[in-house]
Amino acid sequence: MIIPRLILGSTSPYRKKLLASLGVTFTQMPPDTDERPNPGENAGSLALRLGASKAQSVADQLQNEANWICIGSDQVCHIEHRFYGKPGTAEQAALQLSAFSGRWVTFSTSLALIASDGQTFSAVEDYECRFRTLSSHEIDTYIKLDQPLDCAGSIKVEQAGVSLLCDTRGRDINSLYGLPLMLLSEALGSFSYSIFDFIKNS
Repeated sequence: MIIPRLILGSTSPYRKKLLASLGVTFTQMPPDTDERPNPGENAGSLALRLGASKAQSVADQLQNEANWICIGSDQVCHIEHRFYGKPGTAEQAALQLSAFSGRWVTFSTSLALIASDGQTFSAVEDYECRFRTLSSHEIDTYIKLDQPLDCAGSIKVEQAGVSLLCDTRGRDINSLYGLPLMLLSEALGSFSYSIFDFIKNS
């Protein structure tokens, strides 16, 4: 069986690290996607659309090549119908974390696959986090420590950000980190591959 190339349609160092943690061989390509939400779009629909758009953007760059699978993913942080994106500045991060204090926050993370033979897959997983009641001192100190300015929801849970939480709900902690790895294994299975097929020399 010829195993296709895995292409990660993302410039995120976090998703690259997560995929690499599986030991699989892959390459990374930058997608070209407009990440603005459509009017009335809910979090799950937005995450699904953007993940699929990223996978399609990279697939479009590979139309003259054969035997590949493109992976796209996106994460939307939200409380009910309000979205919280990447803060960009410490001030915006502080505002986000202040809004999260004492509340449940949902991170909806999508996974989309497009194969050169026309097969597709898309799904979204939710992971919920309950934030402790946070003081302004804790918020400011945390932001200086982890610098989560490029993270949706202003938190790096894999680092000191876990100390801001008091409870979580979800199937796969990796979806909170940015790439649902359990779902990826299931998606490749729906294409009749095992994740272990993509490990070099396996």
